[in-house]
Amino acid sequence: MRQSRLAFIGSILAGAWLAGCVSDVEPTAAARARDLSRAEAALPAPTMAVHPLSYAYVVVSVADMDQALGLWVDRFGMEVVTRRDGRDAALAAVWGLGADDVIDQALLRTPGMRHGGLHLVRFRLPGRAVREDAAPTDLVPKSVDIAVRDIEARHAELSAAGYRFRSPVNRLVTDSGIEVFETHMLGPDGLNLVLLEQPAHPEPVSPKGYGVAPQIVVIAPDNLRESSFWQSLLGLEQVSHSRFGGPAIEKTVGLPPGAQLDIRIMGDSRIDYGRIEIVQYEGVAGRDLYPRAKPPARGILSVTFFVPELDSIVARGASLGVRDLGRFDGVYGTGRIATATAPAGFRVDLFAPAAPDPGRP
Repeated sequence: MRQSRLAFIGSILAGAWLAGCVSDVEPTAAARARDLSRAEAALPAPTMAVHPLSYAYVVVSVADMDQALGLWVDRFGMEVVTRRDGRDAALAAVWGLGADDVIDQALLRTPGMRHGGLHLVRFRLPGRAVREDAAPTDLVPKSVDIAVRDIEARHAELSAAGYRFRSPVNRLVTDSGIEVFETHMLGPDGLNLVLLEQPAHPEPVSPKGYGVAPQIVVIAPDNLRESSFWQSLLGLEQVSHSRFGGPAIEKTVGLPPGAQLDIRIMGDSRIDYGRIEIVQYEGVAGRDLYPRAKPPARGILSVTFFVPELDSIVARGASLGVRDLGRFDGVYGTGRIATATAPAGFRVDLFAPAAPDPGRP
């Protein structure tokens, strides 16, 4: 089985780098995003094939939707699946918020991909960034991976547009000989964006050379327990399992002597997009920042899986804390929704679309 995208790159090399900021870059893109919002505000809820082993959307809360669409749509080339400029009382209720607290949303995906998408949401009163002042080993939703083509050119164009990077493009080779090039960019709302290119296995990208999101990175205190949760809840496969230690890793990440990394990628071995990479730092303690990852905080909040049905999941998931929230008629369409929380504290929502009405045209 191919080791997925050099499992440890999207996590360990994010490091302690939180310096730098993203200002109001790409004003022309932001202006276009406003036009996009008006033109596509009436797009219907998504009709998406169900891939229960790959998440449909990672939920990212933003303070400025124009800026976010300028980056993800204009710059990265993601397509708009659904645009909802206005309140979503159903989604607000799922998150325990007031009916008027969700005021703007967009569902995005890389052209040609039907999983691993992005759900941008803006709250009436955006909160603090989830990763504000986070250390490398803190327990938190950490990164969004972005597949690219010609990573040096992508690095150059993003730098010219005003985005900040931790370092130049790095070349890394795994112990199994997989070559990967990567660089880390600080995105809006405290996001860490990991640009990755694997020459031997080029992943699908947009016409602009970017693909979002093959996987996201979350930090956990107990990877065995965490991976067991995902396997029990949804039957996710453990696509890869890697352990890293030694002076080189300690220096790169800033770990004490003897500390190690345990990294497990959960998803579908047949599908590159929509995977979850869970990382455990062994021999070092980190603060638990998952209580921050709740609406209306900014940054990565949760993932949403589209599933064919919920009855069996709710039944077997009782011991996992699955809660059936009932009927849902919001940004994902009409259906039924349930929610659970992984042991580390990361939220997962499960949406089962309603069957089409055969009586409707």
